[in-house]
Amino acid sequence: MAFVDAELCTMALPNKTSLPGSKSRFDDFQAAHQLATNYTYGDIIHYTTQFLPWHRLQLHAYESVLKNECNYTGTIPFWDEAIDAASGNFFQSDMWSDQYFGGNGSSVDNCVRTGPFANRTLHIGPLLQTTDYCFARKFNQTKGLSYGARANVDACYEYGATDFQSFHKCMAYLPHIAGHQATAGVMTDINSSPGDPVFYLHHNYLDRLYWQWQQISATDRMFVVSGNTTVTEPATGWEKLTIDYELDMLGAFENVRMKEVMNIQGGYLCYAYEY
Repeated sequence: MAFVDAELCTMALPNKTSLPGSKSRFDDFQAAHQLATNYTYGDIIHYTTQFLPWHRLQLHAYESVLKNECNYTGTIPFWDEAIDAASGNFFQSDMWSDQYFGGNGSSVDNCVRTGPFANRTLHIGPLLQTTDYCFARKFNQTKGLSYGARANVDACYEYGATDFQSFHKCMAYLPHIAGHQATAGVMTDINSSPGDPVFYLHHNYLDRLYWQWQQISATDRMFVVSGNTTVTEPATGWEKLTIDYELDMLGAFENVRMKEVMNIQGGYLCYAYEY
């Protein structure tokens, strides 16, 4: 699979940032995510409404590296978790085969021993550390089937029918939890979860759901944000989040204002989902 080869390429390329622990281009994005969760005033990329726009930019940034530095000609695939949840086996897809992303971690130590990413050593994490440890997974069917159910997506669309803040919270605590908690291992690490290559398929699925929510009422939802820029109040007081807020990639990629990524077909971004 060309996408797997491109991800392996990013792991072989030298880092371009000086972020702690980074040794490759792949690491650059894991390190940026780790530091963004440890912002002075809280985890701003998960617990403020820049959650979905920030990760949309991260996807664009990572795909740009795949294309421009690894000659990848495709796009980031998405993992349709609702389909797998409906099947009764959250890990039914052949994406978990040796040909693609490998499977579950070892029953002994949870380290992944199968597939193209087998026996990898991670350098960023666990949590906010920068230590060497194995790339691990520990599949959890129960959480995948529960959090990944299509009913939760529909609930988020209904709960967030009138405001973005409600939609953001529902997405963060239901569909977002599914892929992370079900795959487990490094994926349960809120700081360093991009250490699993499947992270990008999971978040591309979330971005698709976000886009579908926007399209339900594009006039009202395309450029809507709410809440504050931080989780805890700075000494200077709360600052309201606006579409002119700059999304920070911490050197892994260029920073852009939030308004540039709100419309995936608006100029700065230009892509669509097949369904």
